Amino acid sequence: MPASPAGPFAIFATPGAQVVGTWVAALLTLAVLSYLLGDNILFRLAEHLLVGVAAGYAVAVAWRDVLWPRLVTLWQDPLGHWYDGLFFLLGLMLLGRGVRRLSSLGNIPLAILVGAGAGFALGGAFLGTLLPQVRDTIAPITPQPYGGGWSGWARAVDAILLILGTVAALTFFTYHREAQGKGGRFSQGVIRFWGSAGRKVMMVAFGALLAGAAATFFALLQSRLFFLIYDWLSLLGVRGP
Repeated sequence: MPASPAGPFAIFATPGAQVVGTWVAALLTLAVLSYLLGDNILFRLAEHLLVGVAAGYAVAVAWRDVLWPRLVTLWQDPLGHWYDGLFFLLGLMLLGRGVRRLSSLGNIPLAILVGAGAGFALGGAFLGTLLPQVRDTIAPITPQPYGGGWSGWARAVDAILLILGTVAALTFFTYHREAQGKGGRFSQGVIRFWGSAGRKVMMVAFGALLAGAAATFFALLQSRLFFLIYDWLSLLGVRGP
């Protein structure tokens, strides 16, 4: 037989607690779905509960997994973990932003947060997006390196489309001066053509992202509807299809 959970959370594993949890989840789901009828107090209540519970959970996890362990190590070995004390000092200085007279103290940690965040974002964009895009663009456009045959031709065509799409998307963001003469008009026409193609490539990319988001939304909606039909209605004696 499986071991019964011990501790203060054992009560949540009892059948009665599971029934209550199912009812609460079902009522909150119905409250969220009530937005289909327009903005109402039930939807706002569910929205406030979601934000409050998420904020409380984030604070609890931050205290248990980040702040408290570092406080313990700093208390036990202050010389070996002096940098944790520096971090706590910066955090206390950041809290000073809530007081008008002490708001200037929060400028230093706020500047560190913004600078570190910008550095990590730029590094992630460069290493995670730009370099892989350049690496995939520098690819053979003949079928031989891919093994030949239909598979090789398909991958070669895929490489060509990737190169053309990347060049077109980058051309869309090109800013240039008005050139003079025939060569200038020709270059302007080429840039306008590739810029228009880049705009279409970006529209296709955004459409694919939107389609993925919509598919995720409908998958979540399906899971909640199945929960209402098979889990909640079964408590009322109604059998699902």
